[in-house]
Amino acid sequence: MECTRKEFLAALAAGFASLGLAGISSAAGTTPVPATAGKKRIKEIQVEWLGHGSFKFVSRGGKVILLDPWISTNPKTPSRYRSFEHFGKVDLLLFTHGHVDHFMLPDVKKLVALYDPDIIAPWELDFFIKSEIPQARCMTFQLANVGATYNYHGIDISMVNAVHSSGAQLTGFTGTNKYMGRPVGYVLTFENSLTIYHSGDTALMSDMQLVIGDYYKPDLAILPIGNVFTMGPREAAYACKMIRPSFVIPEHYGTFPALEQTADSFVKYLKTSSPQTQPLVMTPGKPILV
Repeated sequence: MECTRKEFLAALAAGFASLGLAGISSAAGTTPVPATAGKKRIKEIQVEWLGHGSFKFVSRGGKVILLDPWISTNPKTPSRYRSFEHFGKVDLLLFTHGHVDHFMLPDVKKLVALYDPDIIAPWELDFFIKSEIPQARCMTFQLANVGATYNYHGIDISMVNAVHSSGAQLTGFTGTNKYMGRPVGYVLTFENSLTIYHSGDTALMSDMQLVIGDYYKPDLAILPIGNVFTMGPREAAYACKMIRPSFVIPEHYGTFPALEQTADSFVKYLKTSSPQTQPLVMTPGKPILV
């Protein structure tokens, strides 16, 4: 039985709709509607960039979450946090992968000793933390791999794909890599339904549209723009076209000479790739409310 191209595309679109994928752009050039179009910043969730890929979130209920806290040797760490006691409180540590600029074992040991936080990390990294810090409160059987979601005191935390690598350099860049499983990103949906996607270190990937944009529909995306090890400015801007957030925070830049030094190029590309997305260019140590 023969069919025309028009009939084939119509049947294909109907198949997508039956699978819940109706938001996918067709070859005819349908422009996706921003998943969070028209939303305004609620300004209840505190977001603080700690430099590079490290972030601090404070929920509406007062839960303090550190994501990839690289503190002691991070050249962009805000000066007040050089003393770990100045965090005051840490409820949860989230780790995306094992690279030394995201997971530094001495830093984790200090945070665990001071605050006894819960810890969420990918399966293999999670087990490594437990082997090195026996008292660590690893949530191994609550959230430990891609695809799962755990409700942490009213905050839905989902572990999602990232395209990167994840070996740990336990003695710095001169040491031997230790396998730490796969890299991940996280989607956090807070008590007020504000949804934040932190991609972790990653390249462009189809999940950004099919899973992150179409399913999780984040209000805010936090994306690396530094190039060399992750997406660069142009790729990160295109990622926003796929994800369709109302706001984006660029990160993972300006830390080393090899990386993109400012967010200027990213902001320029964003105007073309995803003009409906508002860039929030942060300064390490200066929190904002979203």
